[in-house]
Amino acid sequence: MVSNTWMRKFIVEKAHHARNEDTPWGRPFHVLYSELVLETREFELLLGRVERDGTRKPGCIDKFHRDTQRIIELVAKDSAEKGLSEEAVTLFDLAKNHEKALEILNKLLSQVISASSGLQSPRDRLHAMAFDLAQRYRALGHNASQSRINTFFVLLDLMQFFNLYHAGELDTALDVMRKLKLIPLKNDMVEERVASFRQYNDEIRRNFPDVLLATMNILYENYRKTRGSGLSPLMESQRDDGGQEKYREILRHQARALITFAGLIPYRLPGDTNARLVQLEVLMN
Repeated sequence: MVSNTWMRKFIVEKAHHARNEDTPWGRPFHVLYSELVLETREFELLLGRVERDGTRKPGCIDKFHRDTQRIIELVAKDSAEKGLSEEAVTLFDLAKNHEKALEILNKLLSQVISASSGLQSPRDRLHAMAFDLAQRYRALGHNASQSRINTFFVLLDLMQFFNLYHAGELDTALDVMRKLKLIPLKNDMVEERVASFRQYNDEIRRNFPDVLLATMNILYENYRKTRGSGLSPLMESQRDDGGQEKYREILRHQARALITFAGLIPYRLPGDTNARLVQLEVLMN
Protein backbone atom coordinates (compact mmCIF):
# COMPACT_ATOMS: atom_id res chain seq x y z
CA MET A 1 0.00 0.00 0.00
CA VAL A 2 1.13 3.55 -0.73
CA SER A 3 0.95 6.08 2.12
CA ASN A 4 0.19 9.77 1.59
CA THR A 5 3.58 10.66 3.12
CA TRP A 6 5.42 8.34 0.74
CA MET A 7 3.46 9.74 -2.19
CA ARG A 8 4.31 13.34 -1.25
CA LYS A 9 7.98 12.40 -1.00
CA PHE A 10 7.86 10.61 -4.33
CA ILE A 11 6.24 13.57 -6.10
CA VAL A 12 8.72 16.06 -4.60
CA GLU A 13 11.63 13.92 -5.78
CA LYS A 14 10.08 13.56 -9.22
CA ALA A 15 9.52 17.30 -9.42
CA HIS A 16 13.15 17.96 -8.46
CA HIS A 17 14.41 15.65 -11.23
CA ALA A 18 11.94 17.11 -13.71
CA ARG A 19 13.13 20.68 -13.07
CA ASN A 20 16.69 19.59 -13.69
CA GLU A 21 15.88 18.03 -17.05
CA ASP A 22 17.07 19.73 -20.20
CA THR A 23 13.74 21.42 -20.95
CA PRO A 24 12.62 25.03 -20.35
CA TRP A 25 10.20 24.23 -17.55
CA GLY A 26 10.70 20.53 -16.86
CA ARG A 27 7.74 18.15 -17.04
CA PRO A 28 4.19 19.00 -15.91
CA PHE A 29 2.98 17.40 -12.72
CA HIS A 30 0.38 15.19 -14.41
CA VAL A 31 3.30 13.38 -16.06
CA LEU A 32 4.82 12.80 -12.63
CA TYR A 33 1.54 11.40 -11.35
CA SER A 34 1.44 9.01 -14.28
CA GLU A 35 4.95 7.81 -13.47
CA LEU A 36 3.94 7.33 -9.83
CA VAL A 37 0.95 5.18 -10.76
CA LEU A 38 2.86 3.08 -13.27
CA GLU A 39 5.81 2.53 -10.92
CA THR A 40 3.63 1.44 -8.00
CA ARG A 41 0.86 -0.27 -10.02
CA GLU A 42 -1.55 0.96 -7.33
CA PHE A 43 -4.12 1.97 -9.94
CA GLU A 44 -7.25 1.74 -7.84
CA LEU A 45 -5.71 3.18 -4.68
CA LEU A 46 -4.28 6.21 -6.45
CA LEU A 47 -6.84 6.87 -9.20
CA GLY A 48 -10.03 5.41 -7.74
CA ARG A 49 -12.52 3.04 -9.31
CA VAL A 50 -15.94 2.98 -10.98
CA GLU A 51 -18.74 1.89 -8.66
CA ARG A 52 -21.70 -0.23 -9.78
CA ASP A 53 -23.88 2.88 -10.10
CA GLY A 54 -21.38 4.42 -12.53
CA THR A 55 -19.93 6.97 -10.11
CA ARG A 56 -16.21 7.22 -9.53
CA LYS A 57 -14.82 6.53 -6.09
CA PRO A 58 -11.92 9.02 -5.63
CA GLY A 59 -8.34 7.87 -5.22
CA CYS A 60 -5.44 9.29 -3.23
CA ILE A 61 -4.38 11.60 -6.06
CA ASP A 62 -7.66 13.52 -5.69
CA LYS A 63 -6.23 14.90 -2.44
CA PHE A 64 -3.27 16.45 -4.25
CA HIS A 65 -4.65 17.46 -7.62
CA ARG A 66 -8.00 18.60 -9.02
CA ASP A 67 -7.44 17.70 -12.66
CA THR A 68 -7.78 13.96 -12.08
CA GLN A 69 -9.51 13.38 -15.43
CA ARG A 70 -6.42 14.45 -17.33
CA ILE A 71 -4.20 12.30 -15.11
CA ILE A 72 -6.36 9.19 -15.53
CA GLU A 73 -6.43 9.61 -19.31
CA LEU A 74 -2.65 9.99 -19.41
CA VAL A 75 -2.07 6.92 -17.24
CA ALA A 76 -4.50 4.97 -19.43
CA LYS A 77 -2.61 6.01 -22.57
CA ASP A 78 0.77 5.26 -20.99
CA SER A 79 -0.49 1.86 -19.79
CA ALA A 80 -1.65 0.94 -23.28
CA GLU A 81 1.70 1.97 -24.77
CA LYS A 82 3.56 -0.15 -22.21
CA GLY A 83 1.48 -3.22 -23.03
CA LEU A 84 -0.59 -3.12 -19.83
CA SER A 85 -3.74 -3.69 -21.88
CA GLU A 86 -6.09 -4.98 -19.17
CA GLU A 87 -5.15 -2.07 -16.91
CA ALA A 88 -5.65 0.32 -19.83
CA VAL A 89 -9.22 -0.96 -20.33
CA THR A 90 -10.04 -0.29 -16.69
CA LEU A 91 -8.45 3.17 -16.79
CA PHE A 92 -10.10 4.31 -20.03
CA ASP A 93 -13.40 3.16 -18.55
CA LEU A 94 -12.57 5.12 -15.40
CA ALA A 95 -11.90 8.17 -17.58
CA LYS A 96 -15.30 7.61 -19.25
CA ASN A 97 -13.64 6.99 -22.60
CA HIS A 98 -15.79 3.95 -23.34
CA GLU A 99 -14.85 3.89 -27.02
CA LYS A 100 -11.16 3.41 -26.27
CA ALA A 101 -11.86 0.95 -23.44
CA LEU A 102 -13.88 -1.26 -25.78
CA GLU A 103 -11.40 -0.89 -28.64
CA ILE A 104 -8.70 -2.49 -26.48
CA LEU A 105 -11.01 -4.97 -24.74
CA ASN A 106 -12.45 -6.24 -28.04
CA LYS A 107 -8.93 -6.98 -29.30
CA LEU A 108 -8.12 -8.84 -26.09
CA LEU A 109 -11.36 -10.85 -26.16
CA SER A 110 -10.92 -11.82 -29.80
CA GLN A 111 -7.64 -13.57 -28.93
CA VAL A 112 -9.07 -15.88 -26.26
CA ILE A 113 -12.71 -16.51 -27.20
CA SER A 114 -12.35 -20.08 -28.41
CA ALA A 115 -10.00 -21.20 -25.62
CA SER A 116 -11.28 -23.34 -22.79
CA SER A 117 -11.56 -21.75 -19.36
CA GLY A 118 -9.12 -22.40 -16.55
CA LEU A 119 -8.65 -21.23 -13.00
CA GLN A 120 -7.57 -17.57 -13.12
CA SER A 121 -6.77 -17.87 -16.83
CA PRO A 122 -6.50 -14.70 -18.96
CA ARG A 123 -9.77 -15.73 -20.63
CA ASP A 124 -11.60 -15.92 -17.30
CA ARG A 125 -10.22 -12.54 -16.19
CA LEU A 126 -11.25 -10.90 -19.44
CA HIS A 127 -14.67 -12.54 -19.36
CA ALA A 128 -15.29 -11.22 -15.85
CA MET A 129 -14.15 -7.73 -16.86
CA ALA A 130 -16.28 -7.78 -20.01
CA PHE A 131 -19.34 -9.08 -18.17
CA ASP A 132 -19.11 -6.28 -15.58
CA LEU A 133 -18.78 -3.62 -18.28
CA ALA A 134 -21.66 -5.10 -20.27
CA GLN A 135 -23.97 -5.02 -17.26
CA ARG A 136 -23.09 -1.41 -16.45
CA TYR A 137 -23.25 -0.18 -20.05
CA ARG A 138 -26.64 -1.83 -20.55
CA ALA A 139 -28.01 -0.33 -17.34
CA LEU A 140 -26.39 3.11 -17.36
CA GLY A 141 -25.48 3.73 -20.99
CA HIS A 142 -22.13 4.44 -22.62
CA ASN A 143 -20.48 6.78 -25.12
CA ALA A 144 -18.98 4.13 -27.41
CA SER A 145 -19.90 3.98 -31.11
CA GLN A 146 -22.63 1.61 -32.24
CA SER A 147 -20.13 -0.43 -34.24
CA ARG A 148 -17.82 -0.85 -31.24
CA ILE A 149 -20.58 -1.82 -28.82
CA ASN A 150 -22.16 -4.23 -31.33
CA THR A 151 -18.81 -5.99 -31.78
CA PHE A 152 -18.40 -6.16 -28.01
CA PHE A 153 -21.73 -7.92 -27.48
CA VAL A 154 -21.16 -10.34 -30.37
CA LEU A 155 -17.82 -11.31 -28.83
CA LEU A 156 -19.52 -11.89 -25.47
CA ASP A 157 -22.12 -14.11 -27.15
CA LEU A 158 -19.33 -16.07 -28.83
CA MET A 159 -17.71 -16.57 -25.43
CA GLN A 160 -21.00 -18.03 -24.20
CA PHE A 161 -21.10 -20.34 -27.23
CA PHE A 162 -17.61 -21.68 -26.55
CA ASN A 163 -18.30 -21.98 -22.81
CA LEU A 164 -21.21 -24.30 -23.63
CA TYR A 165 -19.25 -26.11 -26.32
CA HIS A 166 -16.31 -26.89 -24.03
CA ALA A 167 -18.74 -27.92 -21.26
CA GLY A 168 -20.28 -30.50 -23.59
CA GLU A 169 -23.67 -28.74 -23.73
CA LEU A 170 -23.73 -29.12 -27.50
CA ASP A 171 -27.44 -28.67 -28.23
CA THR A 172 -27.57 -25.49 -26.18
CA ALA A 173 -24.40 -24.22 -27.85
CA LEU A 174 -25.92 -24.87 -31.28
CA ASP A 175 -29.05 -22.99 -30.23
CA VAL A 176 -26.89 -19.98 -29.27
CA MET A 177 -25.19 -20.13 -32.67
CA ARG A 178 -28.56 -20.18 -34.43
CA LYS A 179 -29.66 -17.06 -32.55
CA LEU A 180 -26.40 -15.27 -33.36
CA LYS A 181 -27.04 -15.71 -37.10
CA LEU A 182 -23.33 -15.61 -37.91
CA ILE A 183 -23.22 -18.77 -40.01
CA PRO A 184 -25.82 -20.55 -42.17
CA LEU A 185 -27.44 -23.81 -41.14
CA LYS A 186 -29.58 -23.92 -44.30
CA ASN A 187 -28.48 -23.57 -47.92
CA ASP A 188 -30.89 -20.70 -48.55
CA MET A 189 -29.14 -18.71 -45.78
CA VAL A 190 -25.65 -18.92 -47.27
CA GLU A 191 -25.71 -15.78 -49.43
CA GLU A 192 -27.23 -13.67 -46.66
CA ARG A 193 -24.62 -14.83 -44.14
CA VAL A 194 -21.77 -14.22 -46.61
CA ALA A 195 -23.04 -10.65 -47.11
CA SER A 196 -23.22 -10.15 -43.34
CA PHE A 197 -19.69 -11.51 -42.92
CA ARG A 198 -18.35 -8.62 -45.02
CA GLN A 199 -19.69 -6.17 -42.43
CA TYR A 200 -17.87 -7.68 -39.45
CA ASN A 201 -14.54 -6.31 -38.28
CA ASP A 202 -11.38 -8.30 -37.68
CA GLU A 203 -12.13 -9.02 -34.02
CA ILE A 204 -15.13 -11.11 -35.07
CA ARG A 205 -13.77 -12.43 -38.38
CA ARG A 206 -10.66 -13.97 -36.85
CA ASN A 207 -12.87 -16.30 -34.79
CA PHE A 208 -14.82 -17.72 -37.74
CA PRO A 209 -12.44 -20.66 -38.34
CA ASP A 210 -12.97 -21.85 -34.74
CA VAL A 211 -16.71 -21.11 -34.90
CA LEU A 212 -17.11 -23.13 -38.10
CA LEU A 213 -15.06 -26.04 -36.77
CA ALA A 214 -16.86 -26.13 -33.42
CA THR A 215 -20.26 -26.00 -35.11
CA MET A 216 -19.30 -28.76 -37.54
CA ASN A 217 -18.07 -30.86 -34.61
CA ILE A 218 -21.46 -30.43 -32.95
CA LEU A 219 -23.28 -31.52 -36.10
CA TYR A 220 -21.00 -34.53 -36.50
CA GLU A 221 -21.37 -35.53 -32.85
CA ASN A 222 -25.16 -35.38 -33.17
CA TYR A 223 -24.93 -37.42 -36.37
CA ARG A 224 -22.68 -39.99 -34.70
CA LYS A 225 -25.10 -40.37 -31.82
CA THR A 226 -27.90 -41.34 -34.21
CA ARG A 227 -25.80 -44.40 -35.05
CA GLY A 228 -25.72 -45.36 -31.37
CA SER A 229 -28.36 -46.78 -29.09
CA GLY A 230 -29.60 -43.55 -27.54
CA LEU A 231 -30.93 -40.23 -28.74
CA SER A 232 -30.45 -36.78 -27.23
CA PRO A 233 -33.57 -34.78 -26.29
CA LEU A 234 -33.20 -32.79 -29.50
CA MET A 235 -33.01 -35.99 -31.56
CA GLU A 236 -36.05 -37.41 -29.77
CA SER A 237 -38.02 -34.39 -30.98
CA GLN A 238 -37.18 -35.34 -34.56
CA ARG A 239 -39.08 -38.66 -34.35
CA ASP A 240 -42.32 -36.93 -35.36
CA ASP A 241 -40.56 -35.54 -38.45
CA GLY A 242 -39.59 -38.90 -39.86
CA GLY A 243 -37.24 -40.46 -37.34
CA GLN A 244 -33.51 -40.82 -37.25
CA GLU A 245 -32.86 -40.95 -41.00
CA LYS A 246 -34.77 -37.72 -41.49
CA TYR A 247 -32.74 -36.12 -38.73
CA ARG A 248 -29.47 -37.35 -40.27
CA GLU A 249 -30.52 -35.78 -43.56
CA ILE A 250 -31.10 -32.45 -41.79
CA LEU A 251 -27.64 -32.65 -40.25
CA ARG A 252 -26.07 -33.40 -43.64
CA HIS A 253 -27.78 -30.36 -45.18
CA GLN A 254 -26.54 -28.18 -42.30
CA ALA A 255 -23.00 -29.47 -42.78
CA ARG A 256 -23.17 -28.78 -46.52
CA ALA A 257 -24.32 -25.20 -45.83
CA LEU A 258 -21.27 -24.68 -43.59
CA ILE A 259 -18.90 -26.03 -46.24
CA THR A 260 -20.43 -23.79 -48.93
CA PHE A 261 -20.25 -20.77 -46.64
CA ALA A 262 -16.61 -21.47 -45.74
CA GLY A 263 -15.73 -21.50 -49.43
CA LEU A 264 -17.49 -18.22 -50.22
CA ILE A 265 -16.49 -15.88 -47.40
CA PRO A 266 -13.65 -13.45 -48.24
CA TYR A 267 -11.36 -14.90 -45.59
CA ARG A 268 -8.55 -17.42 -45.90
CA LEU A 269 -9.22 -20.25 -43.48
CA PRO A 270 -6.23 -22.20 -42.14
CA GLY A 271 -5.51 -25.28 -44.22
CA ASP A 272 -6.05 -27.68 -41.33
CA THR A 273 -9.43 -26.08 -40.59
CA ASN A 274 -10.59 -26.57 -44.17
CA ALA A 275 -9.34 -30.14 -44.18
CA ARG A 276 -11.13 -30.98 -40.92
CA LEU A 277 -14.40 -29.38 -42.07
CA VAL A 278 -14.36 -31.42 -45.25
CA GLN A 279 -13.41 -34.59 -43.38
CA LEU A 280 -16.30 -34.26 -40.94
CA GLU A 281 -18.77 -33.51 -43.72
CA VAL A 282 -17.61 -36.60 -45.63
CA LEU A 283 -18.03 -38.76 -42.52
CA MET A 284 -21.67 -37.70 -42.42
CA ASN A 285 -22.34 -38.98 -45.95
